[in-house]
Amino acid sequence: MKFVKYAGMSALLLLGNMSQLQATPYSVTGSFENAGFSDPYSLSYLFNNDPVDRAEFGWGVNLDTLASSRFQFDGGNGDVMLPSDSPLLINLGSFTYTNLETVLVGEMVNVDLVLTVDVTDSWQADFRYGLQVNNADNTASSNDSMQVVNMPENLFFNAEGVDYELAMLGFSADSGDSFATTFDLAEGAVLNMGIYAQLDRRISAVPLPSAVWLFGSAMIGLAGIARRSRK
Repeated sequence: MKFVKYAGMSALLLLGNMSQLQATPYSVTGSFENAGFSDPYSLSYLFNNDPVDRAEFGWGVNLDTLASSRFQFDGGNGDVMLPSDSPLLINLGSFTYTNLETVLVGEMVNVDLVLTVDVTDSWQADFRYGLQVNNADNTASSNDSMQVVNMPENLFFNAEGVDYELAMLGFSADSGDSFATTFDLAEGAVLNMGIYAQLDRRISAVPLPSAVWLFGSAMIGLAGIARRSRK
């Protein structure tokens, strides 16, 4: 069951002129699926069906706190501004990676994060990220790493007769200034990120009116006549 989490749209970054844009309600939901482990006896859990708390996937256990390393996702919602000329950078939700010294888990952990983006009266689509964790030895000097091993494709859609492209940019730890597919994290550390997309209007080539082509043909014809008359 997909987890639905609505949060205020606090991070809608406009890269163009807002005066000519149209607002359309949207929401993002998230769920973790298809967990896999290099050690089949690894301890893990999934929380995707609680409408109050965030979506969460955890693995292993810390013997001091009895807590697990984990991913957490909070989806966003609000009014997305459909761009007229300049693209928009949209924060689809917040993602947190908590890394603890754990046991009862293998070296590799895999899971899919599925984001469902719903733009009211226009379209709904799923975007699947494949995530992989490399668990290093439980020492203070070692880092674990999270890698994005699968990125979703861009989406093309039509709203109110206008074509748009939603490009999935991925994970950013600096509010969308830069994006990466690998994040290293020390034991006991927490990394907060956002998952971003860029919405842009697709401009189709405008065909020239038939009168323009007729005018061009006439000019070529006149040039030919003038050339013959000079001979």
